[in-house]
Amino acid sequence: MSTPSLPDTAVGLGAKIGRYFSVVSILPALFLTVWTVALIASGAWKSRPNLSTMTDSLGKWSLAGAAWVILGTVVAALFLHPLQLGMTRVLEGYWGRSRFARAALRRRIAHHRKRQANLRRKQQRWLIQRNKVLDELLREAYEEKRSRNIRTTDPDRWTSATRDEHRDAMLETWRAANLGGLQSALDSVPRALARYPDAARMMPTRLGNALRAGEDSIGSQYGLSTMTTASHIAFIAPEVQLNYLRDSRQQLDTSVRLCVVALIASAESVAAMVTDGWWLCGALVPYFFAYIAYRASVAAADEYMAVARTMLDLNRFKLYESLHVKLPRSSTEERRANTKLMALLGGDDEVTMTYKHPAAGTPSTGAAPPTPPGTP
Repeated sequence: MSTPSLPDTAVGLGAKIGRYFSVVSILPALFLTVWTVALIASGAWKSRPNLSTMTDSLGKWSLAGAAWVILGTVVAALFLHPLQLGMTRVLEGYWGRSRFARAALRRRIAHHRKRQANLRRKQQRWLIQRNKVLDELLREAYEEKRSRNIRTTDPDRWTSATRDEHRDAMLETWRAANLGGLQSALDSVPRALARYPDAARMMPTRLGNALRAGEDSIGSQYGLSTMTTASHIAFIAPEVQLNYLRDSRQQLDTSVRLCVVALIASAESVAAMVTDGWWLCGALVPYFFAYIAYRASVAAADEYMAVARTMLDLNRFKLYESLHVKLPRSSTEERRANTKLMALLGGDDEVTMTYKHPAAGTPSTGAAPPTPPGTP
C-alpha cells in the first residue's frame, strides 16, 4: 500500500472540513507553506541561499516534519479562507477612499480608458488595412475573369452589403492567406473590448473590468439588472445549473487566492534575499506565478459571467412566475414590464404593478390541488 503524498494528505484533511474549503484554500496555502519551508531550509534568512543545504534538509524529512508542514498548511488555509472576499475585492480594484487610493484609482482607470480607446482605433485601422487588401484582391480576380471572357460584375458597381459579402468570401480563399495574422488580430479585439464596461463605470484592474462588464451587460437586453435579480435566480434555478455556477466561481476564487499567496511568497523572498545579490531574482519565480494566476482569474471571471448570463436567460420566465408577474408576450413588452419590476425590487415604493396569481394547485401557490370529481 503506497504512502499518500503531502498534497494528497493536505487536501484530504481539508476535505474533512468541506469540499469548497479543500480545493480553494488548501492548495494555495500548501504552495505558500512549501515555499516558506524551502526558504528556511536553504538558509536564506541567515545568509545566501544554499541549494545543497536545502536539498539535504528536505531529503531528511521525518514524519513529524511532514506533520508540521501539513499543520502549517491547514492553519494558513484557515486564516486565508475568510479573507477570500476581501482578496477578490482588492484585485477587482476596490482600494478605499484615502488620498493615495484615489490617486492610484485615477491613474489606473485612466490607463484602462486609454487602452479601450486604443483598441478601438487599432480595430478601425486594421479593418481599413484588411479591406484595402481585399479590395485589391477582388479587383485582381475581376480583371482575371475579364481576361478569360468570363461574365462578372464590376466591383465598383457593388453595394456596400454586396462588397462585404465578397470580402468575406475572399477571406476564405488562398489569395487572402497573407491576411491571416491581420484577421486574427481583428478577431481578438471584440473579445478584449467586451471585458470593458462603459467609460463612466471603468475599474482600475482587468479583473474588476471583466466582472463589471458582465454585471452591466447580463440581462440588459431584457431590461433586467444582474445585481438586483442574482439572489432571486439562485433560489429558483435547478441544482445542476447552480452546481455549474459554483464550479465556475470556485475556479475564480482559486485563481485569486493563488495570485495573492504567490505575491506573499514573492514579498517573503525579497525580505529574505534582499542583500544576497543575484539570488534576489529568485523572488521573480513566485511573482511569475502570481501573474499567471491573475490572468487565469480574468479568464475565470469571463467563464463565471458567461454561466451567470446563461442562467438568467434560462430562468427569467421562472422568475416572473415566482414573483406572480404576468408573462410577457414579446421582447418589447418584457423590457417595458421589467423597467417597473427592477424599480420595485430596488425599493421604489411608488411603482405600481398588476400581479397575476396562478390557479390553486400549481407549484407557485403552494396550495393543495383540488380533488377531482368522483374521487373517494
